[in-house]
Amino acid sequence: MSSITRLDDGNFVGSAPDSSVHYFEIAGRNANNDTATVKDTFHNWGEKAIDLADWKIIPNGTNNDIPKQIQETTLPNSLAPRIQNRKVELLLDQGPYLYQTEKGVDTPVDDTVIMEWLESMDYREQLTCNAVDYYYSSAVYTKVFRELGARVSANSGSFALLENVSSFDARKAYRKSNSKKIPTHVIVGDWYSSNTSDKKDFSVYPIFDPLDPLKYPVSVHIASFKTYGMKDYPLPEIYGALPWIKRNTTIPEILKSLTDNSLNIKWHITSPTSYWDAQRKILQEKAKNNKEVYDEKMLTDLRQETLRKLTDLLSGVENVGKFWHNEETMKIVGASAHKEGWDIKPIEQKVKDYVKAQLEIALASSKFVIASLGLHSALANVGADGKSDPGSEQIYAYKIHQSTSTPLAEYYVTKAFNDVIKLKFGKSIKVGFKRAKIDTEAETTPSRRLKNQEA
Repeated sequence: MSSITRLDDGNFVGSAPDSSVHYFEIAGRNANNDTATVKDTFHNWGEKAIDLADWKIIPNGTNNDIPKQIQETTLPNSLAPRIQNRKVELLLDQGPYLYQTEKGVDTPVDDTVIMEWLESMDYREQLTCNAVDYYYSSAVYTKVFRELGARVSANSGSFALLENVSSFDARKAYRKSNSKKIPTHVIVGDWYSSNTSDKKDFSVYPIFDPLDPLKYPVSVHIASFKTYGMKDYPLPEIYGALPWIKRNTTIPEILKSLTDNSLNIKWHITSPTSYWDAQRKILQEKAKNNKEVYDEKMLTDLRQETLRKLTDLLSGVENVGKFWHNEETMKIVGASAHKEGWDIKPIEQKVKDYVKAQLEIALASSKFVIASLGLHSALANVGADGKSDPGSEQIYAYKIHQSTSTPLAEYYVTKAFNDVIKLKFGKSIKVGFKRAKIDTEAETTPSRRLKNQEA
């Protein structure tokens, strides 16, 4: 038996027993209603603060859901997560190390005391988490724990450890009594499944104060790359890539549906709105005669039943003894004559052309995803045409990326550690990421070239 399904655009699709599909369109002025879309805004998030006990939460996005938008759009994609991970790998490169800057030159240093303190908190993992947060949110949140008794005596043991706070869970806040509405705290919790009216599901921490760093037992250090015109949160670069990422993710789903179901639309049936207007009047008159109240659902049920019968007919239209009779009328609208009647057109099956078009869209969207995420295709291990780039191009892309795209990211990812090292140890030593020096084959002695290396 056939089934009729209403689409979001107000038209219908009929599925016949022979697995063929027919598309039904209702033609005429205002035949279907369109749903208005809401334009994103980026300047007034603070005006839509969320209430949580004694606090006002500044939402991250108009609906406090930009992190969730990024997560739900990016993770199902076959390309974007890999590019983001690749950027983290390129930033961390050979791993963290200690250095000092003298006359503009970074020089590695050995400091046993600082290194023991760093290793006590698994700092490599913390820095990796910071890097992931930075590339997805352009912000890094870090808990700073004060040692017991440090407030009494600001000695070398003033800070205990640091701990990454996921930017996915962190929101800035201020007390309801704060008339200036300037964020003073960070509230951490699950903003998408927890009860935002119940404070017990969230943790509240004061924002780290570099002028009085030992003021609180635990505070949250914030390092973020500012976005033009935005006060409270940066807008991540990846946000602008979301439409292309969505398009790129959709293509495999379309092809999967095609191959799994083999659904080919065979007929495009257009019915005039005047026909359904006439049917509505008939149903209204019938309801009146039966002393019933007319409901628009009566017309919807009639429409679906009519289309179902037509679907059954068209599914076996090649069989002898089946036919479709239709009368057409001419209606004068203004100075023009318009034909009114049912119109049934066969749709030519061009599956090969359709698949080819979808693959071309996939390739184009892949290029835009890579470009919008700020990584050269050679470093993403995918060339502009889907093939790997030559080794020399990969080397030059690597050198340019490491010298121009990583210094700023390194600054924000390591800022909490470097601020605390300066306060705790009183030294100008910093944590950074060691860069590998890669030469082209031409710059390498013959014995050290890859092609001459023993397996």
